Amino acid sequence: YLAVRNAITVGDIQAFIQYVRQFTQPITQIASVSNVLQQTAAAAERVFEFLDEKEEVPDTSFPVKLETTVKGKVEFSHVHFGYTPDKIIINDFNALIQPGKRIAIVGPTGAGKTTIVKLLMRFYDVNSGAILVEDNNIKDFLRKDLRKMFGMVLQDAWLYNATVMENIRYGRLDASDDEVIAAANAANVDHFIRTLPGGYHMVIDEEASNISHGQKQLFTIARAFLANPKILILDEATSSV
Repeated sequence: YLAVRNAITVGDIQAFIQYVRQFTQPITQIASVSNVLQQTAAAAERVFEFLDEKEEVPDTSFPVKLETTVKGKVEFSHVHFGYTPDKIIINDFNALIQPGKRIAIVGPTGAGKTTIVKLLMRFYDVNSGAILVEDNNIKDFLRKDLRKMFGMVLQDAWLYNATVMENIRYGRLDASDDEVIAAANAANVDHFIRTLPGGYHMVIDEEASNISHGQKQLFTIARAFLANPKILILDEATSSV
């Protein structure tokens, strides 16, 4: 309007716009740098929190070897545990599971069902009491030997970008095709697999989006059957089946 009225020239307008841009650009850059610094601080906090964690308790120097004689006897003896010492969530828990038995642990969300499994697999150590497998304290095993005794299927099934056959074979990499099919039969998923385009040779995509969640769970159960562990743990593994 002022240019039309000859109060200022078009050059003055252009110069004004240029100066405004030069003035606001550093402010924008400072705001952007401030955002990056906040992200850096948050990331550094996570890194140092991880570095400050206590080291895992070393394995015993004289481990018990029982892989070939494990029958499935598990005992929880006066177990106390809390993720923090001041908040114990499992108090004086006792249980005896005999070989060949099927035990259901039932309770509301947050009752500690999965925590019991984590203690059994020794992802955490008990505050007091003991967990025994075949009358041996689980602390007397090497962690890798202890975990070989168990097959565990979680509620959140995970598959990778490969054929159905290879996804099930992940439970035991040296298994033959016939053994994979037998495990799929045991998990009642063989019929579904044969209806897929390509059957056992169908490739599951990166996000495993070409099969349902319930079918994923059946695949992971078949994988656990193929591993043929001494003790099988199902943590809500059939919630979508």
